[in-house]
Parts: sequence; structure tokens; C-alpha cells
Amino acid sequence: MTIAPFHIRRHTSRVAAGIAAVTLGSLAVLTGCSNNDDPGQGAKPAAGSSPTSSSSPSPSPSQTADPDAQAVLAAYNHYWDAKAAAYAKASVAGTDLEKYAVGEARTATEYEVKALAKKGFITTGQPSRSPEVTKVDLSRKVPSATVRDCVDVSSWKLVDRKTGSPVQLPKERRTKYISAVTAEKWNGQWVILRAKQEDRGC
Repeated sequence: MTIAPFHIRRHTSRVAAGIAAVTLGSLAVLTGCSNNDDPGQGAKPAAGSSPTSSSSPSPSPSQTADPDAQAVLAAYNHYWDAKAAAYAKASVAGTDLEKYAVGEARTATEYEVKALAKKGFITTGQPSRSPEVTKVDLSRKVPSATVRDCVDVSSWKLVDRKTGSPVQLPKERRTKYISAVTAEKWNGQWVILRAKQEDRGC
């Protein structure tokens, strides 16, 4: 898919600023944030948030009648499938990341995957998710949508690539967190622009 250059230029500075704070010791999707607050405060429990073997949950009944919401969820699920595949081998080669992730979402994932490869780490298992499309705006020049997801990484393990031994992560890390996702429709296809981990549980 051809990526519109103006989108890339528009987000370059924010991408650089965002990934500058990312280190292997605090990869957002694996280590989470410190779990020092009550996840029940300000967070709505997500249905079906227990770990599963699938990273592509079905859309909620309220969204199945909306073709745009379905398309957004499909793109988001493909994005996560590609991301999980890249983490599992510490390489984005052979994945669909370039097709379904742009801007900050793509750059951050590529950065984290390179960090994994440098340390000789990969992942096993799958994260469990409960995404819900909260808004679709087709009135903009570039249609956009937002997704709220409860991500559970407790079954997604970081291991040493050579030995298969699990990598010790902070015990106080939060394994379930809310992800605020922004998607846009580029050249007729929904792509994930940003997936921001919020500092609260779900």
C-alpha cells in the first residue's frame, strides 16, 4: 500500500519524541506500568479479558452492523497479529506490519523489535485483548476512528532466544492496561496510526 508522504512528515517529530523514552527495560506492551493504583478506579472492566490463544477477538454485537467499525476492528486485529508475529521472532520481516501500521504505531513497534533483537529476546504466547470502537469520523478529509482496548499481557512471555529461559520482569508491573488507539483511513484502507498505553489498569 502506498503511504501518503504528508502523513509521514506530519508525525515524524512526535514519533521521534515518543520512541526516545522507550527502552528495553520498559517495553510498554510487555513490562507495563507500575501497578500502584486500583485498577477498579476510573476503568471499566472489560468482558472476555482473560488470556486466550487468539489475538484477534470478535467485534462486539453493537459493532457488527457498522461496516466501518468492523473494518477498523479488522485492521486493528491485523495490526496486533503482525506485532505479535514480529515480537515472536524479533523481526518485522515477513509480517504485515507495514500494511496495517503507520506513523507512531509502526515506528514504535519497529524500534521495540530492534531492541528485542539486540538483547537476544523473543516472545512466546499471545496477549489477550478486548477492543471496542468508540468513534468513527467519516466527515474529515482523512477519516479517523478511535478504539479503546483492554490488553492483558500476562500470557505473553519474554524469553531468551537461545535458551528459551524466561526473562525476569518487574513484579510490580501492570499486566492489564487500557490502550487508546487512533486509526485513519488511507487510500481506502484503515490503518493504525497510534496505540497509546494509558497509566491505568482495566
